[in-house]
Amino acid sequence: MSNRQIIIIALTLVVVIAAVIVSQQRAPQTSKEKTILFPELAERINDVNELVIRDDQNTLTILRAAGSWSIAEADNYPALIDKVKQTVLAVSDLQVISEKTNNPDLYKRLGVEDPGSQGATSHWLTLSGNGDELASLIVGKSRRSKSAAGAPGLYVRVPGQQQALLVEGRLSASADIIQWIRRDIINIEGERVNSVQLRPADRREVVLKRDNPADDLALQDIPEGKEQQSDYLISRMAALLENVYVDGVRKEKNLDFTRPESITNITMFDGLTAHVEVVKSDEHSYARFSFAAQADRPDNKETTGETSPETDAEEEIKPTPEQEAETLNSLVQGWAYRLSTSKAELFNQSLSDLVRDPVSDTTEDTE
Repeated sequence: MSNRQIIIIALTLVVVIAAVIVSQQRAPQTSKEKTILFPELAERINDVNELVIRDDQNTLTILRAAGSWSIAEADNYPALIDKVKQTVLAVSDLQVISEKTNNPDLYKRLGVEDPGSQGATSHWLTLSGNGDELASLIVGKSRRSKSAAGAPGLYVRVPGQQQALLVEGRLSASADIIQWIRRDIINIEGERVNSVQLRPADRREVVLKRDNPADDLALQDIPEGKEQQSDYLISRMAALLENVYVDGVRKEKNLDFTRPESITNITMFDGLTAHVEVVKSDEHSYARFSFAAQADRPDNKETTGETSPETDAEEEIKPTPEQEAETLNSLVQGWAYRLSTSKAELFNQSLSDLVRDPVSDTTEDTE
């Protein structure tokens, strides 16, 4: 073998070795060994009894006591247990993929700036247990993976450290109360409603009725020279208890219900009744609900909840009005719920809102 060939082979080996080294340096970080961000948390995960989340405007504190979780800023209203557990587990599973910037001027790009800074989008999440801080991190933006099969990534920073990190995992941290409570508290179909009695403060009582579910609700005692508003508006009054989603919650005793803005009584065809009082606080409408069953309803019969021999075993057994009232009261008793604007408007309808001047039937002949 000539000297020239030996030199060429040697140069080729050098190029190959260099290419391998560069390839390894440029290899996806996910193929390298990852480290747990909070290794001690997994061993003390059952000790966690407090979550605190801060953003640029709010602080949310979720506490555990006697085996249940509640939200301090919502008068200790129950928090969604599954979401709390999911969040704690997600933090314990975070694995560091790589280090990112340590330049504070670049934090905002990753969403890991201090939550108290102007225009911040980050969230500061702290987990504590038995008086010890078990994990604390500033949660930033999710990484957008070019590959659909790519592992989920998230930019974070440990408070007090300059180094931003890319971690593997999914984590949702919001200081918005409604993200941590059950929002769909009541859903009674409008077709069940037999009558609605609405008493706005210092205004005339409003009554709407119908004889059977197939009929439309009809406004009663319409003033002379007026007629019922559009069928659409009247039909909405049957949906007062349909899809009641709340935007917040407070303890009933912490609001003044001595002079409600409105009092509404709703009766269902099966005898279930609802009593709703609405008050205003901090420009928001809060409602307290209570439910009962008419004892003197015509079709009232003793029921045990058992199926008759003729009942299909797979057919859903509907609760009695008494059972339904008990279930609903166990959820809402002692609490006042902040209503959405559209739902609050319905509970505050007055007689003048539900009537109009007669609309002429005559049409001009254009032929």
